[in-house]
Amino acid sequence: MTREHEDLEIGVFRHHQSALHSLYTDWDAYKSIGGWNRWEAEEHLDLPIHQVLFRPPGSGYPEPWEPNYEERQFFLNEADDGIWISRRDPRIRLHVRQLAERSPDGVPIVIPEVQLLYKARHAAGKDEHDFVLAITRLSEGRRRWLRKTLELVHPGHRWIQALP
Repeated sequence: MTREHEDLEIGVFRHHQSALHSLYTDWDAYKSIGGWNRWEAEEHLDLPIHQVLFRPPGSGYPEPWEPNYEERQFFLNEADDGIWISRRDPRIRLHVRQLAERSPDGVPIVIPEVQLLYKARHAAGKDEHDFVLAITRLSEGRRRWLRKTLELVHPGHRWIQALP
């Protein structure tokens, strides 16, 4: 880790959402749509909803919301027949086996170029930091993939010029 993180977000495939909800049966569940709203166990979530949050039982929901390490945040990812489909643009696809790799500690993590594609939307200071650090470590093929996908999703984005 190269900087402090205020939260941890975990990616799961959308078709696993009911299993995910059952793992946190006693926790308070929320979906992100115009803010955090209750998510009932029997409710199936489709796009544009892609982020869910579980808070420990009895912890309540603070206003305004601030991330903390006691809660669990998940991103619901699209997949069809073993192919990941970007929620930003369905033309962007990877085999699910290409979507993640292992950190030096053995933890599965989303590949950096996909993470940067999602970070590009807001490109806050922390995202700029991550981009500058990551592009020096990406292979030529991975930089090319990121450039191509940024041109599709965020044409004219300032990161495109930094990618060969």
